[in-house]
Amino acid sequence: ALTDLQDAGIVTYRDFADEFRIWHGTDVDIRGLIKAAHAKVQRQSLVEILAAIHKPEPVVAARHSAEHDILRVFARRYVDGTEPVVPLDPFSPYDGEVLLTVAPDAMLVLTQASENAKPVVAAIPDDLAPLDNAAREVAAVADVLNHDSVKDDWVARREIGERLAQAETSLSHALEATFNTEVCRWVLLGHDGPTELPARRGSAALSEAADRAYSKTPTVHNEMLNRTAVTSQGAKARRMLLEAMIEFGDQIGLGLEGHGPEVAMYRAFLKETGMHDWDQRNEVMVFRSPTDKKLRPAWDLLESEFARARNRRINLAEIYAALLSPPIGMKAGVIPVFVTVGLLAYSDEVAIYEHGTFRPLLSDDLSERMVRNPKHFDIKHFANTSGARRQVIEALASRLEVRPRFRKHRVSNVLAVVGELVSQVRQLDNYTRRTRNLSDATVAFREVLATAVEPDELLFAAIPEALGYRPVPATTKTYGKAREYADAVAGALEELTSSYQRLVDAMLEELFSVSGETSRLTIAEQAAELDGEVLDPDVRAFVLALANDGIDSDIDWIQTVATVVAKKAPAEWTDADCDRFRTELYQQVASFQRLVALYADHRAAGVDSDAMRLTITRADGSEYVRLVGVDQDQRDACEGALDDALARLTNLTGSPARAQQTFLALLGERLLPAPEQDAP
Repeated sequence: ALTDLQDAGIVTYRDFADEFRIWHGTDVDIRGLIKAAHAKVQRQSLVEILAAIHKPEPVVAARHSAEHDILRVFARRYVDGTEPVVPLDPFSPYDGEVLLTVAPDAMLVLTQASENAKPVVAAIPDDLAPLDNAAREVAAVADVLNHDSVKDDWVARREIGERLAQAETSLSHALEATFNTEVCRWVLLGHDGPTELPARRGSAALSEAADRAYSKTPTVHNEMLNRTAVTSQGAKARRMLLEAMIEFGDQIGLGLEGHGPEVAMYRAFLKETGMHDWDQRNEVMVFRSPTDKKLRPAWDLLESEFARARNRRINLAEIYAALLSPPIGMKAGVIPVFVTVGLLAYSDEVAIYEHGTFRPLLSDDLSERMVRNPKHFDIKHFANTSGARRQVIEALASRLEVRPRFRKHRVSNVLAVVGELVSQVRQLDNYTRRTRNLSDATVAFREVLATAVEPDELLFAAIPEALGYRPVPATTKTYGKAREYADAVAGALEELTSSYQRLVDAMLEELFSVSGETSRLTIAEQAAELDGEVLDPDVRAFVLALANDGIDSDIDWIQTVATVVAKKAPAEWTDADCDRFRTELYQQVASFQRLVALYADHRAAGVDSDAMRLTITRADGSEYVRLVGVDQDQRDACEGALDDALARLTNLTGSPARAQQTFLALLGERLLPAPEQDAP
């Protein structure tokens, strides 16, 4: 009877659950589809099936994490021995990897293995049959659920969906049973070959692997900082800490106040470890090697990387990778702070390059870019020089007054001197950066500093050649012109840094020369008398600049005037702007002085009407100059008479424009005195 009901589609037998169910009814041959799907998945390997239907979650090495105050997380994936096994990248967010072996005779060989590679653990089960059956059932049912005939039939879809849920539950139980520590071998794959790990409960095998790999991990008592990916709040606090380290490293507590997360980071990682401490000899807070013994291996590795950079540039990402990898295994969140401590402690010896360009100072914005993209930065270590180069460095340090960071140090370091030179040049205004109104040697000196790439090549080859001296080879024991070379460098630097002041002085002298005055106050008083009397906007701007009584110094005053005249701030000028300033200044001052004379005559004549200064010049240079005005009471009558005269002239000349020109010419001729007479 049950068989007849099955054939009629009224009852269905669910073999995976060994039960019959009364069915709503469907035209889909579920049994046939599942049978076909099983045949299909039988042709696939188990690792291929598991990779498609189940992604294993990462697992934590619990005991190791608790004992060392650091979260060690292992990624997991299925393998069957056919693929190469390569350790995780140092920048991977995981501390190691677990290979869940799903082939009975898998041969796992670790390739590209090194002593500092992240640990790889293989889990090798005794029996794969339950897992194989459960996985193939899930794969077959999932394949049927995606069949075209099932997608539009809700009855079939519901039945298959329920079967899939039960199959997935069975798969979970099979996975747990297959890779249980009691029935599974745990093997640590290393460059020296496989090593059996003790199979105890939970993640004991992974903790054992982490113990062996990360034997020199420092303890960082700040969970917000000591993690792979910091939170947004943690990133903000870390940025504030880095800024304080760079700007206020000589202050107690870095000048940080309150109880914010950045203060907690400082106290836990910098203060308690001794990396920021009081230097009794020099009476200042300094960054130095840690007193915390657990942090010493990481610091020794950092110093070894700095030492390795003496022969060639080292990418900062290489240092990050070394600190991320065994046996140190620091977390990515804390490494930028740790590396910054090293860079500040060795600031006179380790140079920083960004995209190949030398950066003389570790600034806030540079540090922020360094955190985001360490691979864009390189470092190079410049040890103290000897022989001729030491003579040159000491002569330059003395002449440029480059002070040592500590009294116990002598300034005989490339970076200390180059940093002083480059930082001064980079503070120059744009005018000084572009002008050619300098000596040829100083122009060449400016150009090599602006394009500095290698500090030692700059100091011992490029600058000497720019200033007319021979280079200073590293093998030379003495350099007879060390002091002369230092004086030339100081002279060129002085010419550069004083260039803008010379421009300002020249502008002031030019204004006094053109105006015939000797005092800013005299010119300002003349301009103040024209307040409200000038309509032309350009002239009014010039007059207001001259009359500016809110400026206390001649320097600020002439800069304001020059900006109005040239329509550009002097600090942004080119040499062409300087030439244009002289031409424009002459015209502006001439207009200003005519206005001053006009209104002086106006006030002297006591005329209350609108007035203008009238100048008529004959070809021989003789002039007629008068202050003329029209009384407002007579203005309308005068304009009427003028209109009548112009109308008559228009009839005679044929056009209004011609009439006006003729009228002015004849009137000017009458006003001009005879050539032999003195001008009135």
